[in-house]
Amino acid sequence: MSVSSYKKPDIKTEFSSIPSLLYLLIALVLYAFGTYAFIDYIVDPANASVLEDISSGLAVLVPLSLPFLPLLIAFGLIFLVVTLILAYILVWIMSKIAQEVTIAVCILFPLFMIGFGVIMAGGGLLLSGEEQAAVSLIGIIVAGLGVLFLIFVIWKFTMIKRSGKFVEFSAQLVLDEKAVLAMPLLLGIFSIITGFFMLFGFLKIVNIFSVQNTSGESELSMIGTIVAIIFEYIYLVVYLGVYYSLSAGVISYASDWYRGLDPDLNSAMKDVRQVFPIIIKFAFAMATVKLIMQIATGGGRSQRMRTTQGRQDMGAVVAGVVFAAFASIIISILGAIWMFLNYFTLISIVQNKRGLKDSIKDSAKTTWNALLDVLVGESGFGLATFIFAIINCFLWVIIGFGFGLAVGQQLGFGIFFAIVFLILGILPYNVVTMPMKVAFRSFIYSFAKDSIEGFKKPSRLPTELRNEFKTLSTKPRKRGMTDPTRYF
Repeated sequence: MSVSSYKKPDIKTEFSSIPSLLYLLIALVLYAFGTYAFIDYIVDPANASVLEDISSGLAVLVPLSLPFLPLLIAFGLIFLVVTLILAYILVWIMSKIAQEVTIAVCILFPLFMIGFGVIMAGGGLLLSGEEQAAVSLIGIIVAGLGVLFLIFVIWKFTMIKRSGKFVEFSAQLVLDEKAVLAMPLLLGIFSIITGFFMLFGFLKIVNIFSVQNTSGESELSMIGTIVAIIFEYIYLVVYLGVYYSLSAGVISYASDWYRGLDPDLNSAMKDVRQVFPIIIKFAFAMATVKLIMQIATGGGRSQRMRTTQGRQDMGAVVAGVVFAAFASIIISILGAIWMFLNYFTLISIVQNKRGLKDSIKDSAKTTWNALLDVLVGESGFGLATFIFAIINCFLWVIIGFGFGLAVGQQLGFGIFFAIVFLILGILPYNVVTMPMKVAFRSFIYSFAKDSIEGFKKPSRLPTELRNEFKTLSTKPRKRGMTDPTRYF
């Protein structure tokens, strides 16, 4: 089957609109309360001095900045143009050599570990007594781990090449379909606006429910704590709803592009609209789990502080600390399992357009069947983007340092602008890599499904990188662990 003959399946959906309506109601409550808190903060006489200080600062700053306004505008425009050009060049380079970079890093990293371990082991021989044995043992362990990693790289070389190819695909998607860049931009604007309402909302909650403890310090009452938790839960639901919806648009683009289609905004918006109620249910589920983990870990820390600050005997103190630490570890493990189960859930929702339970089950099963691809893929993507992030930072430090020296003719100016340019230069790179990460997972999911189905659908993946799992669905499983989806 050629790529050009492939047609995207038209899946009809009839999901209930109740989750969507509930989400809109919760968002309305969040912004209404935030607006009320902001207005109340402004009109409250107790805050008059703070507002006056801010007003005075602006009154001084604006006249001072007006003479430099044309220069600032010109600088901003030039910086924006340079930023876009540099970001585009980096993405273009990633689309061409990310596979080679991934392979090189995966090979050099274990070689570095082996060399470092050998040096440590040799250096330990120069010491005496227990220090010699300890340093040499650490060196041997590091070198041994490097050898194991190198063996794994050689054993799964095709998988590492495929991971690098998917990094190239994710960069190429950004170049071909620039609409996906709307995701981080819209998410950034939304985060700023929502964070503004969150700030004043929490200030209002603290103001209403603040009480004095026995030490005379102000703290939230029990009711205030519950209200703050509810308010945070509302924020998480609203934020995740927007984040997952924007990510779903990128997934739609990436999935169509991977099949050789020409994705467009209308098709992506249709996919998001069709599964929006399921996306919102997923946002509710993830927000609930995140909040439970925060409460549990926060409760564990509070318990450790109360135990160590109380007047119990040492045995009780140690027992309380150990119990709190053990509880935190259990919560972290459960959270990791939950994230494992939902690694592909959002992608499954968008591609298959099924309910949340079926999508979670499909995600868990797909992740399990392609576990090594997931682990190697995540590592490969992280290493490749890290290398290019270092290149990006290095370039901006050089540009900023040169600009500072040219303007101020002093080393201090060069260092100052190097830091400023470094901070500002990180932003465009993050804007680019955010949709790339979403697209990367979509490519892994599509490949994993193809490997189970026998590669019946077309894709942009070269033939030599498809064969490893071609008979996966017919091979008997050799893993000792059980497929987790059997318990669903």
